[in-house]
Amino acid sequence: MRLRHIEVFHAVMQAGSLSKAAQLLCISQPAASKMLANAEHGLGIALFTRSHGQLRPTREAELLFAETKGLHERLESVRRLARNLNARPGGHLRVGCVPSIGLSLLPEAIAQFARQYPEVSLSIQTEHTEALCSSLLARELDIGIAFDPPVRAGIQATELGRARLVYLGPPDETPRNGAPVRLTDLQSDRWIGLDPADPLGSLVDRKLRELGLEGRAPAIEVRTYYLARALVDCGAGYAIVDEFTASAGRNIGALDYIEPELSIGVFSLVSASAPGSHAQQVLIDQLRTRLAKRRGG
Repeated sequence: MRLRHIEVFHAVMQAGSLSKAAQLLCISQPAASKMLANAEHGLGIALFTRSHGQLRPTREAELLFAETKGLHERLESVRRLARNLNARPGGHLRVGCVPSIGLSLLPEAIAQFARQYPEVSLSIQTEHTEALCSSLLARELDIGIAFDPPVRAGIQATELGRARLVYLGPPDETPRNGAPVRLTDLQSDRWIGLDPADPLGSLVDRKLRELGLEGRAPAIEVRTYYLARALVDCGAGYAIVDEFTASAGRNIGALDYIEPELSIGVFSLVSASAPGSHAQQVLIDQLRTRLAKRRGG
């Protein structure tokens, strides 16, 4: 089955008719009909049944659609990249980050980068660390930004700076106005904690064990930092999160840092085998500078 056959097949599956599929592909209906017939002939099976001018997918077509969906999406990604490269001859940079960094630190750096290099187009996505690493190895991303990533073959991880951990209390709590919060004073019955497998959750868990508090466990456990923050905002309890999650899109004044101080590394991730571009290094340097300024502040 040729790639063009897959394109026509997917267009028919999505549009429901040959005429609409032809419109999606910007070709004539006879051309679409011929390519679909060639695809069926090559496979030796019928992909659609024809009834009263309508095409209904066979069971074989449903199975083939599910199997080729990823390939079709990658083809679309190649087309988008080609269009970007044509529109922006200066280059194209594909950036991924964990969600916490995607709503504060990265947008600030991207805005500065776009002003400095308007000829470079960008695509940005948020994913968890494992997905970022997989995308880098598959050459689907140029840069990943994550917290304390695990060592992974083929991925070069470089610490750019550190993010401090802060305490987020419920709305009805008396403001602490930046006063440090001692871990030993916090009770677990209102603790909204992160999954211990998460880098930040693991850091808090290790510190509690060092303080002899290994028996403490959160009343509510979540896997997403922003869900923890949303639960805090609804009065469900308190959470310990990174400073980016705590401050993104909010005007909360001074942050309440944890005592003893806890911080987590912010790392750039790149493929160890892919050549890095000048634009890629500029963005990484801007992130490093912004982290240093936050730390100095």
